[in-house]
Amino acid sequence: MIPQRRTIMATDPVCYMVVDEEDAQYKSTYRDAEYYFCCAYCKKQFDADPKRYSRIVPDMNIDSVSC
Repeated sequence: MIPQRRTIMATDPVCYMVVDEEDAQYKSTYRDAEYYFCCAYCKKQFDADPKRYSRIVPDMNIDSVSC
């Protein structure tokens, strides 16, 4: 049986890029919610005006099979 890895992906609220929560280098907390970013620029934009970007963005759960 091939082992499965469950990956939790978040959507960068600034550019909408999909980001792996485990590997994300940039994250912020706003109103008790964690936000993940693809790069320092998106984190900086969010931190400057979190209310603008903190609308609900669905996260994705992806079940992937490793080779």
